[in-house]
Formats: sequence, structure tokens, C-alpha cells
Amino acid sequence: MKIAVQDNLEEVKKYLTSQGYEVVSPANALGAAAMVVTGDIDEREEEQTLALATNPTMTTYAPVINATGKSPEQVLQRIRQVTGEGKA
Repeated sequence: MKIAVQDNLEEVKKYLTSQGYEVVSPANALGAAAMVVTGDIDEREEEQTLALATNPTMTTYAPVINATGKSPEQVLQRIRQVTGEGKA
């Protein structure tokens, strides 16, 4: 699964890669299942926020996860929640 991660989140990038995820820059987010950023958004806003990735022929949307104050493990847990990964 492809996950876009803000460039300055090195620990999160390394952890997700070690867990088998394809980690890309937000600049290459087309097709990503989620986008991880740091920023001033609360959990309710996070639920409603969609990241937009475009190229000349396609537009895709992905949930945004705020990594502020979260460990890499917590970020992964949130990715699994928003993507439905791990549900039977």
C-alpha cells in the first residue's frame, strides 16, 4: 500500500517502510491510500480533510492523518483505521 508522508517525518517514513508500506513524498501522492502530515488540525477536522493529488488526466483523494504528537506506531494504527486495513 502506498502512503504519502511529509518530507520532514523521517521516523514515520522509516517505520512505515519497515512495515512493508511504499512511502512516497506528497509531491508523488497520486494513488496513495493516505497522506501523513504535521499540522494544526484536530481529529474531527482530520476525519473530514481530504488530500488532493492530480496529474493532467486523473484526480484522486486520500484521507489526511495528522502525525503531530503521535508515535510512528500510532500513525500506523491510524492509517489502518482510515484505510480499513486489517478488518475482516
